[in-house]
Amino acid sequence: MTQTPQYVPGHGLLTGKRVLVTAAAGSGIGSSTARRCAEEGATIMISDRHEARLAATAEELGVASVPCDVTDEESVQAMFAAATAELGGVD
Repeated sequence: MTQTPQYVPGHGLLTGKRVLVTAAAGSGIGSSTARRCAEEGATIMISDRHEARLAATAEELGVASVPCDVTDEESVQAMFAAATAELGGVD
């Protein structure tokens, strides 16, 4: 017997918070985390090294995005600079 996951509506737990989620392209944990943060009222920026999937996920969620390879320090610094410019910082 399999159980169907139940959707739990947001409660505004992250209202007013600015969140940056890495590895957020596609259908894995990162995009699920970004989706849930948005449902809880956060302003979101997502990042991933797969630019096409990142763009599709950002469009689907209606959030800002920035490509980033987290194994590259310069790329990570650029990601944080973009989040600061776009969101005004990260909580």
